[in-house]
Amino acid sequence: MIKFLLRRPIAVLMAFTACFIIGLVTYSTLPVSLLPDIAIPEITVQVSAANTSARELENTIVKPLRSQLIQVSTLKDIHSESRDGAGIIRLSFEFGTNTDLAFIEVNEKIDAAMNYLPKETERPKVIKASATDIPVFYLNLTLKNDSAYSTTTGQHSFLDLCEFAESVIKRRIEQLEEVAMVDVTGLVERQVQIVPDEDRLAMMGLAIGDIESALSSNNVEPGSMTVRDGYYEYNIKFSTLLRTA
Repeated sequence: MIKFLLRRPIAVLMAFTACFIIGLVTYSTLPVSLLPDIAIPEITVQVSAANTSARELENTIVKPLRSQLIQVSTLKDIHSESRDGAGIIRLSFEFGTNTDLAFIEVNEKIDAAMNYLPKETERPKVIKASATDIPVFYLNLTLKNDSAYSTTTGQHSFLDLCEFAESVIKRRIEQLEEVAMVDVTGLVERQVQIVPDEDRLAMMGLAIGDIESALSSNNVEPGSMTVRDGYYEYNIKFSTLLRTA
């Protein structure tokens, strides 16, 4: 082989020159990315239902969705969380799974499950995880009279700020064409804290358990029901939870 190459120096030089030129052209056209588009084998389903308790949301929406999504192929694990007004379902797949096909299959399962959900239910959002989902920028909202070395005067101002960020700022940013998703963290909701006076309870012959039973009996959650009248079907929803003071 060596003798064959030594007898043909021009052919060897031309082959070397051709490989060198091809290498230069390939090196200049190679794509370079600081954050390559790597498909993460995870899909998130977001469920939103305003004025719905966590228990009712779990029974009427999340469970039917789980029974459909658990049939998705190459599914490794499924995890769901429910809270008042919103729920989330995370689906993890085996490594090497084509997330584009899994994304289509998840949407098909959700479309099939919509027939078993209440009619007023909004279609859940399906989000495909990717390395490019890292937030582009963070937007911090603070009060004018708030600082690191002073206490915020009044809690109502902070509650109003949280409501403004959720209902106004988030929705307006989501309307931009270049924005895919907006996530708001650090929000607080209005709560009522009951601190019983033990001395007065003792004078009245009451105990902490009596207060707990009174709250439980008045915080009934009847849920919803479907009534059919001939060709018509009505979805009746009862709301008797303690939501205001």
